[in-house]
Amino acid sequence: MRVPYTWLKDFIDLEHSAQELAEMLTNAGIEVEEITTLKPAFTNVVVAEVKSLDKHPEADKLFVVQVHDGTEESTVVAGINNFSPGDKVPLAKPGARLPGDLKIRRTKLRGIESNGMLCSAEELGLELNPGVHGILVLDGETPVGVSLEEALYLNDPVLVLGLTPNRADCLGLLGVAHEVAALTGKAVQMPDTSLPVEKATQPVPKISIEDENLCARYAGLVLSDIRVDMAPVWMQVRLLQAGVRPISNIVDITNYVMWEWGQPLHAFDYHTLAEHSIVVRKAREGEVMVTLDDQERELTSEMLVIADAKEPVALAGVMGGLATEVTAATDTVLLESAHFNPVSIRRTGRSLGMYSEAQQRFEKGVDVNGCGQAIRRAARLIDLLNAGRVNGDVVDEYVAPQYPKKIRLRPDRARQLIGLEISQLEMSTIFQRQGFKVEEGTQLHVTAPTRRADLQEEVDLIEEVARIHGYDKIGTTLPSGTMTQGRRTEKQRAIKKVRETLISCGLAEVINYSFVSPQMSDKLRIPAESQLRKAVTIANPLSEEQSVMRTLLTGGLLDTLSYNSNRNEQNIKVFELGAVYLPKELPLVELPEEKTILGIAMTGEFPKEHWRHKPVSVDFFDVKGVVETVLSVLGIDGVQVTEAELPWCQPGQTALLYLDNEELGWIGRVHPEVADEYDLEKPVYLAELDLAKLLDKASLITQYTSLPRYPAVLRDIAVVVPDSVSAAEVIDLMRDAGGSIVEDITLFDLYRGPQIPEGSRSLAFAVTYRDAARTLSDDVVSREHQKIEEALASRFGASLRR
Repeated sequence: MRVPYTWLKDFIDLEHSAQELAEMLTNAGIEVEEITTLKPAFTNVVVAEVKSLDKHPEADKLFVVQVHDGTEESTVVAGINNFSPGDKVPLAKPGARLPGDLKIRRTKLRGIESNGMLCSAEELGLELNPGVHGILVLDGETPVGVSLEEALYLNDPVLVLGLTPNRADCLGLLGVAHEVAALTGKAVQMPDTSLPVEKATQPVPKISIEDENLCARYAGLVLSDIRVDMAPVWMQVRLLQAGVRPISNIVDITNYVMWEWGQPLHAFDYHTLAEHSIVVRKAREGEVMVTLDDQERELTSEMLVIADAKEPVALAGVMGGLATEVTAATDTVLLESAHFNPVSIRRTGRSLGMYSEAQQRFEKGVDVNGCGQAIRRAARLIDLLNAGRVNGDVVDEYVAPQYPKKIRLRPDRARQLIGLEISQLEMSTIFQRQGFKVEEGTQLHVTAPTRRADLQEEVDLIEEVARIHGYDKIGTTLPSGTMTQGRRTEKQRAIKKVRETLISCGLAEVINYSFVSPQMSDKLRIPAESQLRKAVTIANPLSEEQSVMRTLLTGGLLDTLSYNSNRNEQNIKVFELGAVYLPKELPLVELPEEKTILGIAMTGEFPKEHWRHKPVSVDFFDVKGVVETVLSVLGIDGVQVTEAELPWCQPGQTALLYLDNEELGWIGRVHPEVADEYDLEKPVYLAELDLAKLLDKASLITQYTSLPRYPAVLRDIAVVVPDSVSAAEVIDLMRDAGGSIVEDITLFDLYRGPQIPEGSRSLAFAVTYRDAARTLSDDVVSREHQKIEEALASRFGASLRR
């Protein structure tokens, strides 16, 4: 928000310099980012009055002009005569410099000496009187003899405010004036909004609002005898200081009032509105309209439009339509002042890629009770500048009234929170300076006007007291309280342990986007009925490739492997700790379940090729070993690995992990068809583990076991069992049958061959026996070993291999 210093002084008597004012505002929480000016790129240009204008006796296209610069009269030869005696014009005197490093000298033109040059706005580098070619004719009250930059206030300071989103009231100069009034105690001088009483000679506009949630208020006022021309130079300069480009008197007045009040306005050519009606409604699917920038816009049913009896004529709060634009032929206009739903305006602007000063104000919220004053102020300016006259009264559809909010303030509570002894009288004065109504008693009851939408609760009023009283008056104190050592939570320590373990296993951590392509499910062969296909769709995706939220880490890990493989990096071991998003239903009625998953991906050969050894390709057991290492570090025992099938994994090389009948994750080799989708030539092995479940079962407390005092006894056993019996089942049975002296069982051989019946296999185990209290004898071990053999034969029909 740009605040021209002199313009602000129209509303409040300022005794402080611009720099002092900037410091005051910044200390009160209204940051002034910089102070700038419209510093001109010319020198020695003054205001002169035209005394006479004659044709050059020796040239048809030249004119001899007598001008007075406040001290003397001089002759200037001009090439255009768009001015008259008595007009005030810019005179570049001999020695002046203009933009483009043009230096003005005395010179003779067809026998007549020219003592300077009369300048156009373009020659001065000023964006005034757009579309008008010729000498810049200044306002009649411009003083003669002063420098042009002084006459036009081009060196006037402009404060650039960096407003926080909650201070939409300061998007107008009057809001800033109220802020300054609170800081200085000066009174705010409101602009003239009085209107002459005129009988309507034009049809009274018919205004209707279909949805009060999208448009709370719409005011319209007809003005006739419109004369579209350039706005006065003083108004154009002020708009330039505000960063707004002048266009014409009617449009400039609406922008001028917007900068004063923070309330956007719009002007329609009244005779172009079908049946002289205004309907505020949602657009219909398939409707199109051409906006003022001459772009055809396709509308959706989520967009709010201003329509007449036939079609949309404006995008509410965003931009007007070309068909109802005010032009030089316009003789009657309808002024609009409205209050629109901020969210609706934001969505419309973003979906169409449009942005404007008016849109910014509607998005942050304008004062619904300021609509009537703003439209009257604009009509008053049009009348004062003889650009038109009021025709009838304001037609005001106020369907969802809003009222000032009364908030209780406890002075003791304010003093307690601020930490300063501020009297109740001073608190009351702070609010009264801003135009708030205050009722006093043991407590204050403050009625905050609707322009201050940021004031909703008692703490907001307390903050207001602290701001205006001065944050700098609050003493500096050291923080007090019990000092505690910062440390990681149990969960954070476990995740750190997992990360360190994986890195020590030779894996590199990767981070992939949570947004993935909807085609990922097809590439992974996920069935249509699978819950993993129900992905949350992003409302405003960066691209189609990142338009849904992932339900698996697998797609991102395979993309990482593919990216590296395409760059000749074939041997890769990576992991990712990331979230997946699983909605309960679509469309969303509640937030999706967010799970933290550990993903592991390995492909290629390790260790890499070397003259001392041959490389070995990664296999299922490499990934399984990494997973088991992580489980061991987390203190998790008893995990069962069960053969399974997953759509994206190779049958026969896929397993699910269970603990206490709860699924923890899966391990598997990527299916060849999936690998082809990602252009991966070498086998890829993946694992995904539910990290939240792992952390729930983790125990990071190190368990101490003393070294054994008595020796172990080792026995081997080889049994032939059916293929349907897993090695884990055999081990569990051996532990049960062998009792407490069975310390360890290790599978060291698996054999299929001619001596083994079809459908069976031989499993060889090394069994370690040990008793912590005594040395085991061969007889004791033999009896327990015999029990194991009998149990295997009884349960699985196993036979011993001798």
